[in-house]
Parts: sequence; C-alpha cells; structure tokens
Amino acid sequence: MALVCPVWFDLGVSALDGLSREELISLARAQAERIAAQDVQIVSMAARIVSMAARIAELTAANEAVAARLARLEHLLARNSSNSSSPAAKDDDPERTAPAGKKKRDVPAGTRGKQPGAPGSHLAWSDAPDERRDRFPEGWCGCGA
Repeated sequence: MALVCPVWFDLGVSALDGLSREELISLARAQAERIAAQDVQIVSMAARIVSMAARIAELTAANEAVAARLARLEHLLARNSSNSSSPAAKDDDPERTAPAGKKKRDVPAGTRGKQPGAPGSHLAWSDAPDERRDRFPEGWCGCGA
C-alpha cells in the first residue's frame, strides 16, 4: 500500500474568513481598480506595438526600394563598351570602369611555328648546296598514264 501525502495549498483565502462585509467589498473594489489600471496599461502597450509594427513595415518597404535602386545603379555603373552596346568613348567617364583587356598567353610575341617540344621533320642541310639534281615524279597519275 502506497503512502499518500496530502498537499495543502495556501492561497490566502483563509485570511478572508475573518473580514467583515464592508472590508470584503473595499478589497474587491481595490482589486477591480488594479485590474482596470492594468487593462489601461495593456491597451496602451498594444497601441504602441501596433504603431511599431506599422513603422517596421514602412521601413522594410523603404529599405527594399532603396536596395532595388542601389542594385540598378550598380548595374548601370558596371556597364562599359565591352559588356554593353555603349560606345568606347564613354569608357573614359570617371564613374565607369575600364574594359578588361584580353588575356595574353605566356608565349613571347615573336615566337611562331609549332610548339616547343613537338616532334617534326625538317629539311636537312646539304653538303653541296650548289649541286642540282633533276627530280621526276614516278608512279601513276590520276589519268592512268
């Protein structure tokens, strides 16, 4: 069998047993006045909260408008002749950025021909450059002769 411990809550009601009718009425009136004062405070706080919410909504809308305007201005400032149809003469404006130049390769400017290290063939030097030999084509031609 489990032990059950009774719990008593003292809510201050037992002290009211010894009060007279007039004292109880005055106590109820004082409590009603306190409740009315708290209601007035709650109503004024609610009105302030509503006005703050309206101000927050107004400031949020203004902030979005300013952000959109800033994005448009940044877009317009970033335009130049390389990324829009504007003439190159407008690139000299102090507000505009210069178009980026083409990337240069790492190869020196005078280098031509095949790439270094690639296999290939060449015309070898002759020991007798003044000697001439006649060369005639051999084999079949396109006509069959």
